[in-house]
Amino acid sequence: MGFHHVAVRVADIERATRFYVEGLAGKVRTSPGRHEDAFASVVMGGTPNARFKVNHIDIPAGCVELFEFLEPVKPTGTFSPSDAAQLHFAIQVDDVAAALARVEAAGGKRYWPEITDIGGGYSAIYVTDPDGNVIELIDVSPDDLIDHLIQAEPEMAP
Repeated sequence: MGFHHVAVRVADIERATRFYVEGLAGKVRTSPGRHEDAFASVVMGGTPNARFKVNHIDIPAGCVELFEFLEPVKPTGTFSPSDAAQLHFAIQVDDVAAALARVEAAGGKRYWPEITDIGGGYSAIYVTDPDGNVIELIDVSPDDLIDHLIQAEPEMAP
């Protein structure tokens, strides 16, 4: 088993596609497809008359699935991490400052005010896409981050 993709809700799928391609070095894998059938309601947990557009953008080491709801339409926006069901998703980058510059140039915003030293010589920053989805830009692999966390706090070891 392995990580497959993360799905995010967006207000404008074309704008979101540009952001993920330009800001996060994404590659378009599918053009937006419309779903307005019974399966659309199944995908949305039984929501009657659900209609949406969806496409897929490869980003380094994963895929983002963008959903634009045509019905029901609800506003997008940043939720406080204490209120959101999904707090954020993280993308490993080689250079956090350079990735931040690309994100901001593509229409993203800083969620944290500055790049933060997370210890062990690693850094991270939270940003938002144009729809307020929170994304962590981090320059350490998951394995190295876990090793660092356990060294710093041995009680975290499984």
